[in-house]
Amino acid sequence: MQITHYGVRGSIPAPGKDTVGFGGNTTCVEVVTSKGQRLIIDCGTGIRKLGLNLLKEKDIPEIPIFVTHVHWDHIQGLPFFLPIYMSRFKIRFLGAKESFGRLYSTLYDQMDGYVFPAKLQEVQSNINYQVVDDDEGFNLGQIHCDIIRNNHPVPTYGVKIHDNGKTFCFLTDNELKIDKPQTEYKRFVEFCGGADLLIHDAQYTEDDMEKTRGWGHSTFLEVIKLAEDAGVKSLGFHHHDPERNDRQLEQIIGEIKANTKIHIFGAREGEKLEI
Repeated sequence: MQITHYGVRGSIPAPGKDTVGFGGNTTCVEVVTSKGQRLIIDCGTGIRKLGLNLLKEKDIPEIPIFVTHVHWDHIQGLPFFLPIYMSRFKIRFLGAKESFGRLYSTLYDQMDGYVFPAKLQEVQSNINYQVVDDDEGFNLGQIHCDIIRNNHPVPTYGVKIHDNGKTFCFLTDNELKIDKPQTEYKRFVEFCGGADLLIHDAQYTEDDMEKTRGWGHSTFLEVIKLAEDAGVKSLGFHHHDPERNDRQLEQIIGEIKANTKIHIFGAREGEKLEI
């Protein structure tokens, strides 16, 4: 299974010389399974570059896009995803049952001909929608994917992909330590149990949390504890704060590496990971 990060920044794009190392585009991840099935997770600004790469491929089957939630930084790149304008592409948007109504309406409202000049209902690609039940998940061919409700102000979901004996978990926009959780901490431990790779939102430091508790994001240390409790083999920090530059991220990650036996790293735009 190959995982490629096309956008790793949280909240708003953060381009510039101080963020070029980790990247400034908002959330978009591509997963390609051992059988060649593709899954795109989220449509942040990183999806523009992914779309350009897809134009170079021939005979692409249906492209499934799992949208974790409809906060703007996770859908704002869709109008610039060129495959939606071309008739040779089939695209399937997947969303959890709890959030599906707003997913459908928000994608259309974002491209209504007024907010953005092109209308989603008039694009040339063949677009379909799939509602995903929390307890059932969804399939990519013979590959099964599970989902879990995250702790975030709006319905938001993480995803787990099982492929050829390997497990990849992706949980963005998730606050692990919160007074009234949608999902209890132990459920996340179970969901991520034994994963070969966990990519998790770590937007904040412990000091940041004095001001941002309840915003729906986690700290580096909270995410490390989850990975340790779940027996995760490798942990990548994701959804980097737009105010955090490369030097600061490298310093934070470097300092905490000494305190855990788990392989940890900061997700970088353009990075390809194999598990």
